[in-house]
Amino acid sequence: MSLSAAGIRRLAVTLQAAAALGIAAGLVQLAGWPWPGAVAAGVAAILGSFASGIAFAFALSGRGLWVGRGNHPPAPPLELAATRRPLRLPEALRCFAAECVAVLRMFDWLQPFRAHAPFAAPLDALPGRDAPPVLLVHGYACGQAIWLDMQPALAAAGYRCEGIELKPVFGDIDDYARTLLAAMRRITAEAGRPPLLVCHSMGGLAARAALQLAGDEDVCAGVVTLGSPHHGSALARFGGGPNARQMRCGSPWLRALAAAETPRRRARMISIFSWHDSIAGPPCTGWLDGAGHIALAGIGHVTLLRHPAAVRAVLDALAELSARGH
Repeated sequence: MSLSAAGIRRLAVTLQAAAALGIAAGLVQLAGWPWPGAVAAGVAAILGSFASGIAFAFALSGRGLWVGRGNHPPAPPLELAATRRPLRLPEALRCFAAECVAVLRMFDWLQPFRAHAPFAAPLDALPGRDAPPVLLVHGYACGQAIWLDMQPALAAAGYRCEGIELKPVFGDIDDYARTLLAAMRRITAEAGRPPLLVCHSMGGLAARAALQLAGDEDVCAGVVTLGSPHHGSALARFGGGPNARQMRCGSPWLRALAAAETPRRRARMISIFSWHDSIAGPPCTGWLDGAGHIALAGIGHVTLLRHPAAVRAVLDALAELSARGH
């Protein structure tokens, strides 16, 4: 029996705590440190390794290291490329610090210990607008708890949100697509209208694959992807499972997915991405020809799930897709 994403994260937190205590015990026994200082040093060492890993992710993703030249994402249109600019040092430090906080909160609190927390109930829809249901789709090695920071804002805008758990954690994205399509069909039948999808990271690829399976079936009102690696991720080479292999830059799976999509299907998608994503990189991987785009800057991959600018972008994208349905 495989562990859930929450179970994996609880195990990771346990190992982190054990490592910190092990360092502390070593300092007490070998260097004569007092326990309070030794424990603080142990925690600092774990947090330091945490931050180092995030810095490595930023560096690798930002430069697209170890991605073959022929596998780099295509260049986006000039008007979109013009929104990209390098960060000044204070901006880069804020981006890095915010991502460290977001990752620590997400993977050491929300996912391991808030996996079954309920979503906020929606407020009444805005006058003159009947908000469609929204299905929230998580990314690689995650669960629906990743949406706990953003979902209240969607509920406040009148959207009734539902999450989904894509299992197994290190499975095949095509299997996730079938699970997702079944959920879309169920919501359509229950609500009397197809849902909008908001998808983080790998979830956007699963949604695209689900739409391919659906064909002309009316089970989706539109897709918002958030930090999705539409052309692959440089970091996927370090991941485990078929889903990580499918997300490698230039993978046969990604090429086949893109080749099967029609302009009409792409037109129902809006890709929100950050030029400074710490996971979905190289930077142009968020561009999807034929889709709508909202480009952000100075926001890391996990921070996209809680940053005010990203939340506003998701609300704007949902409003645009909702308006198309009327």
